[in-house]
Amino acid sequence: VGEIGNGLLVLLGIQHGDTAAHSQQMARKLSRLRLWAKAEDPTKQWTASVKDRGFKILVVSQFTLFATFKKPKPDFRLAMGSDGAQELYEAFVKECQTHVGHENVVTGTFGAMMQVDLCNDGPVTV
Repeated sequence: VGEIGNGLLVLLGIQHGDTAAHSQQMARKLSRLRLWAKAEDPTKQWTASVKDRGFKILVVSQFTLFATFKKPKPDFRLAMGSDGAQELYEAFVKECQTHVGHENVVTGTFGAMMQVDLCNDGPVTV
């Protein structure tokens, strides 16, 4: 099971209508997000990406992001089924690896019950 130090925890939800092109676009954007200061000048915030800092990305599939609650129990109809979602999840992971390096992208187990611990270090949750 995946584990990282500094970097990004990505809870990836995939819904009906998402495509491989969406996965690729999101991975490209994620790799370029400037969420940290550069190591050589910590006074300038929002200047370095996960790649710039050599940080890692942990990608966890999370279909529950598309839950609706019209009744007391969640409805997951908006989430894509596991076969199609796994294909897009893997496309997203592969694209992240292309942009930040294979060794810098870690995953959980698609569709598994998991316990995820997060230490949110900083002012940003996006």
